[in-house]
Amino acid sequence: MRLDPPIESMLVASNSYANKVRRFSSNARLYLAFHLLTTVNAGIYGVIFNLYILSLGFREDFLGLILSISSLSVGLFAMPSAFVCDRLGRKRTLLLSSVLLAVSLLFLYNTTSQVLLVAFSIAFGMASSLSLITGSIFLLENSSAEERMYLFSMSSLIYTISALSGNMIGGFLPGILSDMFTLDADSIVAYRITLYVSLTAIIISMLPLAYMREERRMEMAISSGQLLAYKSVFGSKNARRMVLFFCLFGIGWGMSLPYFNVYLDSFLGASASQIGMIFSASQVFMVVGYFLVPIFAERVGKIRLASSVQILSIPFLLMFTFASNLLVAATGFVMRYMLMNMANPVLNSFKLEIVRPNERSMINSITWMACHTFVGVGTYAGGMMMANGWNSMPFLVTGVFYAVSAAYYYICFNKLEETA
Repeated sequence: MRLDPPIESMLVASNSYANKVRRFSSNARLYLAFHLLTTVNAGIYGVIFNLYILSLGFREDFLGLILSISSLSVGLFAMPSAFVCDRLGRKRTLLLSSVLLAVSLLFLYNTTSQVLLVAFSIAFGMASSLSLITGSIFLLENSSAEERMYLFSMSSLIYTISALSGNMIGGFLPGILSDMFTLDADSIVAYRITLYVSLTAIIISMLPLAYMREERRMEMAISSGQLLAYKSVFGSKNARRMVLFFCLFGIGWGMSLPYFNVYLDSFLGASASQIGMIFSASQVFMVVGYFLVPIFAERVGKIRLASSVQILSIPFLLMFTFASNLLVAATGFVMRYMLMNMANPVLNSFKLEIVRPNERSMINSITWMACHTFVGVGTYAGGMMMANGWNSMPFLVTGVFYAVSAAYYYICFNKLEETA
């Protein structure tokens, strides 16, 4: 019996997907395990840390300051991270990142000093920069062209599933602790214990790194030849265009992304458990989105897909911004999150494909430096807006920059992809 064409097409696509996944290398699989554990930390941190800082008695402007400093540190340390990545090798750089991240979180979760919170926010940004620069290069070097889009999508998919787990832990653990130990669910102690769970995930994440095998040829000493290769990136028109895109993208990202949970908490009256459920729902939808990315990319093209989903996310961002009902706001948040993040596998892989192999760490560092520098600027500006009562303004500015960056990305790179 012959199946209906849509069903047959879905089965063929699923079988092809499974075949690509089975071809992942051992190193790639170990990285995915490492990535899963570090993202559990990020999921808990994303729900609780902002609320924890506010529970210490600090205002949104100080929260915006330390978040912006963290993002600026990621950007400013991006280029040194590229040198460290090439000098130490990918595996040891990831290990260094995990150790530095664990130390910085240990202090961030246990101090109430503004000076120390700022100092270890910088250390947090440095650790994040090392991981960010190294991760996508490691995936690229441990995959072939045939399964690469699937590997990057699987990395994003695992990020989503583990972030979902982290969001649920962050959302519900304070309430569980309040029942067990007669604490207030929104107390400093309940938040702090929940954050300790995230720190545990970072420590465990070092285990998969111990089993990675990295060839010596991948450990590149910093030489005059390597420095010339880095310099050549700046002479590439496509590289310069990519950097400008990430500047525009970063401002939009920084303006609103750190404040969704603050907006839900302070202006829509959502509890920590409700915020955790909303964040978790967004991750569930994101699982579907990331699964579809490589299939859609093969059919419509990577650049067209990345630009389209960013544009389509804007109406849902506006729905979130102007909603007075928590359910409507949650719907806007979930759909915006899914659509906007479907672009990530393309953004993270395509920028590495437009340069030579010895230029990958530099283009990765330059783009992330540009992105996170402007994320930091946007985050501080967004925090100041909210502290002064302009609660909707950061989200509106984000919509404008997302529209501009998506159009720019399509104009600059669609013909390049078609030519390739």
